[in-house]
Amino acid sequence: MPLSYGAQTVPGHTRWHPEIPAVAEVISGGSVRMECEGFWGTREALLCGPLAVVGAEPGDVIVVDVLGVGRSGGVPAPGAHPGVIGCAPGDEDLPVAVVPDGPLLGRVRPGLAAYQPVAARAVRTAARAGDVGSCSDARLGAGSRIVLPVQVRGAKLSVGDLHFGEGCTALDGWIDLRVNLTKRGVERFHVTGPLLMPV
Repeated sequence: MPLSYGAQTVPGHTRWHPEIPAVAEVISGGSVRMECEGFWGTREALLCGPLAVVGAEPGDVIVVDVLGVGRSGGVPAPGAHPGVIGCAPGDEDLPVAVVPDGPLLGRVRPGLAAYQPVAARAVRTAARAGDVGSCSDARLGAGSRIVLPVQVRGAKLSVGDLHFGEGCTALDGWIDLRVNLTKRGVERFHVTGPLLMPV
């Protein structure tokens, strides 16, 4: 049975940062259903996660298989795909601190002591084009595979901005993923960025 945390009160996130806490865990070979929302605020992609992969360490690789994508209510949607999927960046990939503009950071909420330091260096999705898979590169629908290098402990996988139909309109929905961990995959297979294998 896939793990679903859509029933929990877990806010999404609109930026990437290694200190955004994971909302759930998955073991290698396990599957998970991630309940995604559409856009937030000024049409920023609202990401679901992060999901910690048990045993993942920097230098490892996770292989993510897209098992299915569907609209809210459980109905599968052939041809649907995520707009973005990726792992958290490492500290070395964070920008110089800037004045934050109120991003969503999952469980790191405004008012907490950790919020301002994390918000000041969190990365926008648009700035991570070479580090994450996006629908501008490939439509990663059911049957697709994504290979992602791990940069932080647990990998901290996030996905979101689900697209349905030719208009690629981001709506609420779900995506089922299976995750496999390959130890030292970066060194063994020379994986330097996301490898996208659409159907």
